[in-house]
Amino acid sequence: MKLEIGMYVRINGFISKIDYIKKSKNGNEYVQFKEPNGMIAHINSKLIEKASHNITKLIKKNDIILGKDEKMYQVWRIYKDYIFTNTRNEEGIFVTLVDYQIDKILTKEQFEDNCYKVGE
Repeated sequence: MKLEIGMYVRINGFISKIDYIKKSKNGNEYVQFKEPNGMIAHINSKLIEKASHNITKLIKKNDIILGKDEKMYQVWRIYKDYIFTNTRNEEGIFVTLVDYQIDKILTKEQFEDNCYKVGE
């Protein structure tokens, strides 16, 4: 897939958006993006796990989503552009999300890297 500015990318267990793309003299392509801590980073485009204009294509099972409704959801399954969660609504039906309902994403890898394990 050809990378473009504005695409979402999954890199090393987090999701970001491409701000800038540059080709080096040796032919390698580098992308610029913001890391979760706000720092600007540059990496070789070969290190990108997945890229898409649709953020739902980068979400994986067990990622955590903060919806625009300010509720947190754990991803159970992804089908096409629909994200099925482990959360039930007031009627007892599992909540399904689409891209415009997503505010923030905490990947499973980010959660595991930053959690405190009780008893250690």
